[in-house]
Amino acid sequence: MTDDKGAARWRIIADLLRSDVVQDHYQPGQALPGEAFLASEYATSRPTIRKAIAQLVGEGLLTVAHGRGTFVRPTPDRRLILMGGSAREDLLSPTYDPAKQGWEHVTVASEAERTAGRVTPNSALFMSIEGAKADVLGVRRGRMGVYRYAYWQHTKTRARIHLYSYLLADQVATITGEGRGMEIDSEIEPEDYYAHLERTHGPLRWITSVHTQMPYGETYEDLHMEPIGTPLLLIRRLMLSKDGRPLEFTEIEAPGDRFEAAAASEHDQAGSDGQVSLRV
Repeated sequence: MTDDKGAARWRIIADLLRSDVVQDHYQPGQALPGEAFLASEYATSRPTIRKAIAQLVGEGLLTVAHGRGTFVRPTPDRRLILMGGSAREDLLSPTYDPAKQGWEHVTVASEAERTAGRVTPNSALFMSIEGAKADVLGVRRGRMGVYRYAYWQHTKTRARIHLYSYLLADQVATITGEGRGMEIDSEIEPEDYYAHLERTHGPLRWITSVHTQMPYGETYEDLHMEPIGTPLLLIRRLMLSKDGRPLEFTEIEAPGDRFEAAAASEHDQAGSDGQVSLRV
């Protein structure tokens, strides 16, 4: 066989194995036969089998436990993150207690803190706003902002989520100078951010959106995610002033195999079915 035909064979085997998994020929958590058996079954080589399995691992259907074998990846129960309703609490305020929604804080260093070698969770850090985050707020890159973040762990499922927020620093502080000579005099305490923005720019309104991406860096470890084949669910709540100007956004990163997002009206009863784990 030529290389091209060899490539076609592993794809065919991947299709056959995928069909077996989707049709429950192999049950969630069940081990697949060993590479030698599959190579004999499909009259091919073990490297070809290995390549087909790697394809399904990347798709999130299989998982490989070194020294134990290849297993059908179980699908855990998903819990809801409800969007909407009348309440818009500051989830990253130092006074907000996630325990009332069944969560607890866990200490995980942010990327900036890993670089600096220190961990100060649930605090407000003044830093420049770059890239897509500046685009969300409609400002030029390098504008000073207030960054806050937290990691929560669900008390029952032990699933983790990452919450972070950005708002423009000059909305809550006085900034003088530039570059290394810049001085920031904080005028508003973090627990009063939302009340201050309501007074100065209200009545406020919010837009919530959902998208996905593949995780990278330490995200897999920080959120206790499967290392391959799990997308990241991102829920973004954007605060707008009375004239429609972006003021702040809060984003939630959650493992896509553990959570799903749903829209909720102010009349919905959160938690009535026992599956709601967070109301945004």
